[in-house]
Amino acid sequence: MQADEVQWERPGPGTWLLDASHCGTAPGPMVRNIMTTTIERGMAEGLGMFGAPLAGMDLRWVNGKMFRRLVPIVGAGSDRPPPPGPVLWLASRLHPAFRKQERLAKESFACKRWRLELERWESEWKPRLVARNTELTAVPVGELDDGALAAHVEEVHAHVLASAQLHHRLHVSDMGPLGLLMVALRDWGLEASQTFEALVAASPATRAPAAALRSLAAALTDAGVDPSSVDDLDQVRAASPRAAELLDAYLRDHGWRLTTGYDLEDSCLIELPDVVVTSIRAAAGADAPEDPEARAGRALAALRSSIPTEHLAEFDDLVEDARLSYGLRDENGPLTYEWPAGLLRRALREAGRRLAASGRLSGEADVFELEAAEVVGLLRTGTGPDHAEIAHRREERARWAALRPPERLGPEEGDPPFRLFPPNLAKITDVVLTVVASMEASKSSPSLSGTGVGTGTYRGTARVVHDVNEALGNLEPGDVLVARYTAPTYNAVIAIAGALVVEEGGLLCHAAVIARELGIPAVVGTRDAMERIPDGAMVEIDTARGTVALVGA
Repeated sequence: MQADEVQWERPGPGTWLLDASHCGTAPGPMVRNIMTTTIERGMAEGLGMFGAPLAGMDLRWVNGKMFRRLVPIVGAGSDRPPPPGPVLWLASRLHPAFRKQERLAKESFACKRWRLELERWESEWKPRLVARNTELTAVPVGELDDGALAAHVEEVHAHVLASAQLHHRLHVSDMGPLGLLMVALRDWGLEASQTFEALVAASPATRAPAAALRSLAAALTDAGVDPSSVDDLDQVRAASPRAAELLDAYLRDHGWRLTTGYDLEDSCLIELPDVVVTSIRAAAGADAPEDPEARAGRALAALRSSIPTEHLAEFDDLVEDARLSYGLRDENGPLTYEWPAGLLRRALREAGRRLAASGRLSGEADVFELEAAEVVGLLRTGTGPDHAEIAHRREERARWAALRPPERLGPEEGDPPFRLFPPNLAKITDVVLTVVASMEASKSSPSLSGTGVGTGTYRGTARVVHDVNEALGNLEPGDVLVARYTAPTYNAVIAIAGALVVEEGGLLCHAAVIARELGIPAVVGTRDAMERIPDGAMVEIDTARGTVALVGA
């Protein structure tokens, strides 16, 4: 079937938006189920605590592409438009569901419920995740018999489901304070983008991998080894006991994290030794970063000078909460998804190797066409989908991967008339809509135009890359990195870039976060950038205008 013959049918009532940020072009069944289960449960859990007029988020897969919609607490199964203003005003004050959510929202603002979630993250969830991830990392997967490997697959799969659900629950808490600050600045006559001047250097987790690599490069230099002469990890280990210790610690904490994307078919860092070596070399050649606290102090002081005097105390309080939650946002994903999912990939690769060797799969990669229970069944009893069924799934996914989906299924929807809601319900709805809009690229931006991050202009050589491997192989210090999107796994390579251009994302996407933390200019949400910018071309980034221009074109 040709792409233009594919039917894009709406999967249910309401308006469904394409989600291009959570997985690859057409993930396998295990990833689809992990995403659906954990996003729906986690968002419902998080939103249910805060009093939003939302029951959660629905997720559906249409031709292998992810579509989502926010689910209202009333009328979720209908396409009927909102009632007239006076009726909505009255209903939102009399309907039991609205009354309950208004009470919850009022309590949430009064007790700062997001602070309770942040405290649990630091005292309970993060230590437990690090311990559990470390424990599972230490399992000698290759030494397990088939029955023990099956049990390990079940164990790691359950861990991924639980931790990824927490990931999406925490996104309500780690994004809420940012939304509150954005809404407040907007109401005081400032731009929402100015929010992030208050958040410079608020995410140590973003800078941590680059700092660890700089320490490794310094250990090599101290041992009399030129980092640029290192060709493999064995040379790093042999340089000195200190270099070996730092490398082992880095790989223990980062090695089994998904690196080239969020799909189980994407590679982990430990599978890419050349990437680690190149990262160490790049860290050795990079300039020492400016003191982040000094940069943060200047940015915050500049923003504070624009705040009306009567709102300064409120501003300071909002900034404190936003800075706490901003750090959690970038720490959340690596611990709750990238590391657990990387461990699941490791177990699946071992299962695929054995099942292919015994003839139960046609090839090792076929394991990614299976559900977790099917992998377990094949390991334990040899029962599961036959070769023909697996081949059908593989071919179907290949067709889906080639499709270019629409950005929306269903009618175009405007923002709900939330200002008619009771005061606390209206406030939390405003925050949710502001945050959601800041995650994605503007749909109305023309090509090579998006949202600027940072200050000033930058001119450099464009390096168009499709994954982190390509970036590390081709990027030279000062180049402009052009990519579809970035994940935390790009942090080390972005540290040597002069500027950043990505097709996906808005003010709160990963590329915007890392660019702010590292102090490099960026334009995010630049549609068709990878098609319209030739690799090696000279480009100029203008953050004030949010544009990318081909120099001399």
